[in-house]
Amino acid sequence: MQNARVVLVRAFLPILLVCASGAIQAAEQELPPATNALERMHLKNAKCVWTKEIGDYIYQCLKDNFGMNAHWCHNEAMEVLCPQQQDSAAAVSPK
Repeated sequence: MQNARVVLVRAFLPILLVCASGAIQAAEQELPPATNALERMHLKNAKCVWTKEIGDYIYQCLKDNFGMNAHWCHNEAMEVLCPQQQDSAAAVSPK
């Protein structure tokens, strides 16, 4: 049993390291251009940080829609709250 664990760790550790390094490189790269309106919205809000306000907005939207349209609620929350978040972050950080 112990040998099987060692073999699994030796087999999957390099794979995990390669995946992690690829994820780090991908995060540093510039985002590709969007091909439709939904992608443009998500790329525009790519640096938006999840907050309790966003979670509350989505929760309320789901309650109002009887638990349906989760994607629509998420997209609406991003469109409404992320520009506010980015505007306030731009106002705080000097250029």
